[in-house]
Amino acid sequence: MRIARAGDELHLEFEAEEAGLLTVLAHQFADVVRDPELDDAPLLATLFPDAYRDDAEAASEFHRYTRDELEQRKIEAAEQIAGTTHEGLVVLDAPTCETWVRALTGIRTMVGTRLGIRADGDEPGEGPLAEIYHWLGELQWVLVDALEGA
Repeated sequence: MRIARAGDELHLEFEAEEAGLLTVLAHQFADVVRDPELDDAPLLATLFPDAYRDDAEAASEFHRYTRDELEQRKIEAAEQIAGTTHEGLVVLDAPTCETWVRALTGIRTMVGTRLGIRADGDEPGEGPLAEIYHWLGELQWVLVDALEGA
């Protein structure tokens, strides 16, 4: 992957494998958030934490009023990545870059959860999935850095 800035845009150049991987991960993430049959309790607990840990009734109310909108935003952000990622040049303006950063947070959390990462400081170990976790982190860091420099 190569990354360059061109004015207010960020140019990402993906190899076919990178684009395919990112697209698959974005679809997987959207599916897990969207489909209760694919319930991944540790991931969903991280993505949608209880706002009131000491008050189950208040936490339930909070979820009732916010969960659908949060789910929809996460799904839309992941689908934007899936819909715009392809081999070759991908051009992101600032709002699209912000959406990508939000989606990458969830996607990387999904991969980290599968690696057993539950808290700050947990390391992913080694192997292909750990490499993907690190690659997603690098991509996210570059996008955040580009937004801060905009």
